[in-house]
Amino acid sequence: MKIPITAFEKEPLKDHCGIVAAFSTDDYPFFETGLKGLRILQTRGYDGAGFCAITKFGKTKTYKGIGMVNEVFSDGKRKNFASFPAQQWVYQVRYGTQGIVNDANVQPVLLKHRDGDWFCVAHNGQFAKDRNKREEKLSDTVLFAQELARSREASWDERIVTLLQSKRGAWSLVIATKNGLYLARDPLGIRPLTYGHLIDKKSGELIFCVASETGALEQMGVTDFFEMLPGTIARYNDQGLHILHQDKPHQTALCVFENIYIQHGAGRAHLPRKGNRQINRSPTIDDVRRKSGKILAREAPIKKSDADIIIGVPGTGIEGGMSFARAVNIPYFQAITDIWDEPYEQRTFMSAKISDIYQKVLDHFHFDAASLKDRSVVLVDDSIVRGNITKGLVYLLKKFYNVHAVHLRILCPPIDKPCHLGVNTRSAKELIAARLSGNIEKISKALGANSLAFLSVSGLKEAMYTPKNKNGFCTGCMSGEQYPINEFGEPLAHRRKKATQIFLYDNVTNPAPILL
Repeated sequence: MKIPITAFEKEPLKDHCGIVAAFSTDDYPFFETGLKGLRILQTRGYDGAGFCAITKFGKTKTYKGIGMVNEVFSDGKRKNFASFPAQQWVYQVRYGTQGIVNDANVQPVLLKHRDGDWFCVAHNGQFAKDRNKREEKLSDTVLFAQELARSREASWDERIVTLLQSKRGAWSLVIATKNGLYLARDPLGIRPLTYGHLIDKKSGELIFCVASETGALEQMGVTDFFEMLPGTIARYNDQGLHILHQDKPHQTALCVFENIYIQHGAGRAHLPRKGNRQINRSPTIDDVRRKSGKILAREAPIKKSDADIIIGVPGTGIEGGMSFARAVNIPYFQAITDIWDEPYEQRTFMSAKISDIYQKVLDHFHFDAASLKDRSVVLVDDSIVRGNITKGLVYLLKKFYNVHAVHLRILCPPIDKPCHLGVNTRSAKELIAARLSGNIEKISKALGANSLAFLSVSGLKEAMYTPKNKNGFCTGCMSGEQYPINEFGEPLAHRRKKATQIFLYDNVTNPAPILL
């Protein structure tokens, strides 16, 4: 798997994982099909990958390791599993939000229950901390699986429902047991979870498939999608899907960063919905990004006299960039593109030396020098986290490619708070908006930009919602916002919000200096 350079800028914003799972009536060689879905979810996790399979008679096979999907599952390894038939399959790619990165924390987690039955867990999110327990080196998922292994309830239904109802925080998870495949999503619906069916053309086998995103389901051959609604616990077995618990309709807190950066562009957007089939009529992630670009152009337009071309930063900035360009009627040109090198060191951009960043950006971006020379450009990107990549781009455009001015337009509000609900922001000091107290002028100058504007929170919600569900999101990591619950899962008091804030700094006549 080749990683886009923008992934390194988001290093402090790491989603916990991506999940794929499947259940068939009889043992079935699903390995390669599941791997197709897992590759689509690679951007959700680079720390590790793995799978677990359980046959109809309880035999297990598992393999996992540190690294990306194609590193863990090389051609040689894949041959060992391609023909293995099993009834249940669970896959995961991981980025740790709790616990250190090691083999013990790579999922899926396969354990034996105290009664002797094997079970397997894969989890996306982050369980709330316990005030009465010390920090653990093991991940929250491993600790959850250990609790489940010690549970004393008579049936798997009772064990899983009882344990989950005692938990707080964020979870979308699957659990494979001898009794069937269990699915669950936390009451706030913070992380996504979707499912559907596919039919094997040769054997006619009906296979129930689960994934974090619809893009992964589609890659596996599923064409009709269902959503696991918030606060639901269900079991799938030979008799179909059984709902074991479902909360009454209530206020959700879906993570908006799923739509900004985390999810694959072709997948369905992460939105509040009342019915599990409505996801089929939802806009795609790219639709949301395009609408964000249009709204950003309305909130923070730029004059034709101030910019010659618009450039979407490769990856998740392109769709929004093209939309922004159409709205301001300035030509769009992809004058910056990715250079794909493999093998690729995914943590290169964690270097503390900003001087190293410039060389790495040169090594991994291609710049169309002829199109950039003597131009004023607008860079459109999905977000700014630490700011290192953005700063490197601005510096190189001005220093090496003779760009007169660089204006930054960002498709989400400033991110100034760590997340404790499944996205790994280690500390506020790593976030440029937090370090500079949310001062847009200071951020712009630190990045070397001539102007800087972020999409407002209301503008972001407008890009995603209909009026009926505008309050169903979590925007806690963003300037002026707050989380629905704290790190211990305790509800936070509602705070009256200020009027809509536009995050804009424009210093065209006195360009910000390039800071080394």
